[in-house]
Amino acid sequence: MNRTGNKIKSEHYRRWVKDPAMQRLLSLEAGWLADAISGFRGLHLAYAGIDPTPKFLETSRCHHVFRMAFPWQKGNVTRDVDCKDSHWPLADESVDVVVLQHCLDMTRRPHQLIREACRCLVPNGYLVVVGFNPYSAWGVGRFLHAFSSELPWIANPVAYNRLKDWLVLLDSQVDQTQHIAHLWPVKLVSEQLSRRIDRLAANKNWLPGNGYLLISRKTIAGMTPIREKRWRHSHHGFTMPAPAVRQAKLSDKAR
Repeated sequence: MNRTGNKIKSEHYRRWVKDPAMQRLLSLEAGWLADAISGFRGLHLAYAGIDPTPKFLETSRCHHVFRMAFPWQKGNVTRDVDCKDSHWPLADESVDVVVLQHCLDMTRRPHQLIREACRCLVPNGYLVVVGFNPYSAWGVGRFLHAFSSELPWIANPVAYNRLKDWLVLLDSQVDQTQHIAHLWPVKLVSEQLSRRIDRLAANKNWLPGNGYLLISRKTIAGMTPIREKRWRHSHHGFTMPAPAVRQAKLSDKAR
């Protein structure tokens, strides 16, 4: 059920990111994203996400890093570019890396948002997506809060398998999928121990997490050249293809 869109207001977002459980998630994701983007090189990296202060962007090796913001973030984040889900004011093939941190969870048009991200990527550019897993313990909690008007329960998460299908249609290849936030938002004994468990469990993809981190690469589909066909006219008036006749090469002795 699609419950996102006009319901998300800037005050919803502001209260949500200040929640202690959300601060813990942002801290965990900052570490995972720092590891992911530190290996990418290029000219431009575009970030759009829920972190008000994404310090992990400092680990990027791209020459220029800029932040995009959506209407629900108005007045809450410092941004370089204002954009909408279905339209980014960026040229085609102009960005080397795009990072989307829970942006798909916050829109009614996740497919259009992914399409815009792929449009702006250069060939062999990378897309990094962090999202909630609807088929998890968090997804059960979202179902139990079906009538809530607060984040994160009004989010509209996209399953990673569905996202993979979209990316294939957009000429992208999924290089990595990592399950994350297995224990979050539950706190076990202490905050430090809970974070450590989540960090260790992040490498265990056999156990579904409450979130995922996906990395894809934009590919260029190869084109198969069409050979010119040879045609002959039949006595019945129909045009029919005629097989090409190959002349066998004669050996020196046969000559």
